[in-house]
Amino acid sequence: MSKPILKILSGPSPTQKGVSEAVTSGLASVFSAPSQAADLAPHDLDGLVQALHFKNQVAKAALKRSRWFGGRFYNKFSGEEPDYVPLSGTHMRQALSAAGIEPPDFIVVSGKYQLRLDISETAVKALLNEQALNERT
Repeated sequence: MSKPILKILSGPSPTQKGVSEAVTSGLASVFSAPSQAADLAPHDLDGLVQALHFKNQVAKAALKRSRWFGGRFYNKFSGEEPDYVPLSGTHMRQALSAAGIEPPDFIVVSGKYQLRLDISETAVKALLNEQALNERT
């Protein structure tokens, strides 16, 4: 059976929140506010390519790590998944559209989702083709 195209996340686990708070001396929510605001705004073509490409590389690194016990342990506590890239609802809709998939109605702007890596890579290829066409004109 193949893996679903997307997953709906409920948010970081209590362990991930605790580690984040410990590392930042309780200021994690202050540091993450600009990041959360950026997730709500749609990217332009170049920004979406850069964001997806970066997240794809993170997932590929998690895939390499997942081949040994220590890497799987690291992935578990860092929240990185080898087969999925995390996206906000806004960017999920953009990525699915770029990949030629109609975004489902249940995807909301402020939602947190994961997109399967192969679909994200398809979206990047389509966006790069669109960039190339735009540069020619």
